[in-house]
Amino acid sequence: MARKSSIGELNCGMAQAVDLIGDRWTLLILRNAFNGMNTYHALQEHLDVSSSVLSAELAKLVQAGVFERVRSPDDGRSFTYQLTDKGFELYPIIACMSLWGEKHAPHPKGKRIVLIEKATGREIDEVAVLSADGAPLHARDVHVAAGPAADEHNLAFTRRDWRKKDSGAA
Repeated sequence: MARKSSIGELNCGMAQAVDLIGDRWTLLILRNAFNGMNTYHALQEHLDVSSSVLSAELAKLVQAGVFERVRSPDDGRSFTYQLTDKGFELYPIIACMSLWGEKHAPHPKGKRIVLIEKATGREIDEVAVLSADGAPLHARDVHVAAGPAADEHNLAFTRRDWRKKDSGAA
């Protein structure tokens, strides 16, 4: 198999997602957007990121349809970055990473953020993959099957022979 020059060239949904949102700045921009921060100035000031990096990341997310660039109602010369439906679908990833970080990289004084369900006021303590009947699934409860667009890269995950050699396989 010929080497790919970019991870985005792999025929893999995970590779496509990582190519789009796998950058550290992109994930932090998304975190901030989910917490209501939607202006260039606010993002730059809060993240302390260079204007060239922030501009490139926002342009990439707009181009991909994750954000929509909308003229600010308060100042017609500036814009806000509004999450699209596609962008909102990234929330489980952002929430999961936040909760994972609080659990596995805790601060000595306690939680830095707490996710609260608006309807009940209760703390959210995990994000889970659910079965068709709503039961939480662990990685060991799931296997991978080839889909209609599978190629050799994808089919490698459906083979059992290489898993036997890898004790870390789920």
